Amino acid sequence: MTEAAQTAKPALLAAIGKRVTIRLREPGGGFRDIVGFLQSERQLINSKSELVSFSPDQIAIWREIKPLPDLAGKGAPLSLRIVELEKLSDTTWPAERVLEFGKWLIRISEGYTKRANSVLPTGSAPIGEPDSEIAAAVDSVKRIYLENGLTPAFAIPLPIYAELDNHLEAAGWKLTLSTSFLIKDLGEKVDESHPEISFEITDHPSDVWLDTQSDQRIANILRRYPAHYGTLKSGEQVLAVGRVAILGSWAIVTRLFVDPEHRGKGMAKIMMNRLMSIAIDDGATKIALQVDDENGPALALYQSMGFRFHHSSVYRVLDDQAVAL
Repeated sequence: MTEAAQTAKPALLAAIGKRVTIRLREPGGGFRDIVGFLQSERQLINSKSELVSFSPDQIAIWREIKPLPDLAGKGAPLSLRIVELEKLSDTTWPAERVLEFGKWLIRISEGYTKRANSVLPTGSAPIGEPDSEIAAAVDSVKRIYLENGLTPAFAIPLPIYAELDNHLEAAGWKLTLSTSFLIKDLGEKVDESHPEISFEITDHPSDVWLDTQSDQRIANILRRYPAHYGTLKSGEQVLAVGRVAILGSWAIVTRLFVDPEHRGKGMAKIMMNRLMSIAIDDGATKIALQVDDENGPALALYQSMGFRFHHSSVYRVLDDQAVAL
């Protein structure tokens, strides 16, 4: 074994299970590079799942290939990132039933929430790839929702489905809500402890948690996907509540609410930092949330905490019936 190979061996053994690139000296002269997940000091598995053998004596140089950081809002075209975030929201807030109409998801639930009772386009721009041309597809949506006793509604991520939004606007569908998707990379935990405030976390929405926002009506939706439910209390008084769910490397916060008597006292920031700490413990590296564009205080708070705008989404319905987000 060469002196270089003897020096490299201990470090190479420590890299077993990791992705490496190794430059090998060829017997007839020259070099050959191999890349894959190291199985032993003599073998790796390449991208074709083939086992590649080599001799430590052949190693000229090697290095571990470090994975790129999984950063929020990076690494893919905007359209793909928008769909990823919309599917994060859809998966962690699951409808009772989902009908696939091409690449439109027709979500049907109890009727109390926009997200789980609206069409979500997920295909390519400009209208999301329904099963038929746009006018016929919209007519099918109207029929399906009306047959289920629900208000026909669309949740339209922008700007990728702007043509669909324009078509619905021209056809008389009313804009009922405009929201912003905000994202943030998760870093170190922030300790937001307070001597007079306790924090409780459960894996299900308790009756007290549900009562805070009268969320009993959406309890079934909440329970369909595993999540953490946080409650800030002063004694027995509930100051704030919030929910965080994890999907892969993403976390998403929903139903954050501060009791009106305790707003402006930092309760929302304490709750957000607690929920982000839980997300970090669960392995999430980035976090998202959706905010009503008319909620100026919430937008200001999240921006001050390092959240940044990713994309907007609008809700359009056939009438002005108000339902909760």
